[in-house]
Amino acid sequence: MVLEPVWPDGASEDAYRLLLRRQRLTSRELAERQAISVAAARRVLDRLVAAGLASSAGRPARYTAVDPRRGLTALIRARQAELDSAASSVEAYAAEYHERAMRGDPHQLVEVIDGAAAVTAQLGELILGADREVLAFDSPPYLGSSPKPPDVESEALARGVTIRAVYATEALDVPERAASIKEAAAMGEQVRLVPRVPLKMVMVDGRAAVLPLTASDLGTRASAVLVRQSRLLDALSELFEAKWEQGVQAFGAVRSTDTEGLAKEDRLLLSLLNAGLKDEALARQLGVSERTLRRRTADLVARLGATSRFQAGAQAVRRGWL
Repeated sequence: MVLEPVWPDGASEDAYRLLLRRQRLTSRELAERQAISVAAARRVLDRLVAAGLASSAGRPARYTAVDPRRGLTALIRARQAELDSAASSVEAYAAEYHERAMRGDPHQLVEVIDGAAAVTAQLGELILGADREVLAFDSPPYLGSSPKPPDVESEALARGVTIRAVYATEALDVPERAASIKEAAAMGEQVRLVPRVPLKMVMVDGRAAVLPLTASDLGTRASAVLVRQSRLLDALSELFEAKWEQGVQAFGAVRSTDTEGLAKEDRLLLSLLNAGLKDEALARQLGVSERTLRRRTADLVARLGATSRFQAGAQAVRRGWL
């Protein structure tokens, strides 16, 4: 039965249906109809009252059904609140389980993954299983496959998973990567740029992360390590949040103009300038020549009353343009 999980006990639904068909019912009348003792019938009826499905009045007590639209809806909401409360404790229990597992076998903390295909498969599996959030650090060089497969990422975004990624600015020097970053931002990924990321990483729901074993300047991702929930993972999460705060937003949705009359293209230029991109990369991202870029940059610097690109970026942040 659809509503079986909400009833106080097995006899409650039959008693409630009987109450719905009759205006009032005593415990003796219920006992006769259900072939149970009067004491048992009274307990069933009192449980319906406690659940908000019935009311009682008079001596001997006569029980009346509460409107199902009110009584059952309230009961369902109460059960849902209990389930939500139980669900919220899962992470706490899981943390205790992992803590005990780590003490018993520290090797469960990490798992080495060999081979680029295996690494990419593990990343895809993690992202497909994300419930809340995916965090990522990314920078060149690249082996050739995407660290976050686009189809997997779009599926996660469609499910309402938040994806935040911090990219090293030099990632935009790689045309294919720059295009994939713009595509990801268009799908809903939140993108920020920093001069340098400390490592490559993809973390899911604060429960697991994949990191390359090779040095950052090698970046081949031929092997990686899967880090499970632990103090180490907590530290990696804090590192990400610190870099996220330092990052400059890029390629996000912006208004065509704002109260200062700042065009969308100029806002993008300011954000990329503030991220420290070089002229060649800037011109490529904006689709203009370096000569046009220098002219537009000089105009923005003058408009902000700044004396340098760096100062222009700082001024733009203070004015709320970025």
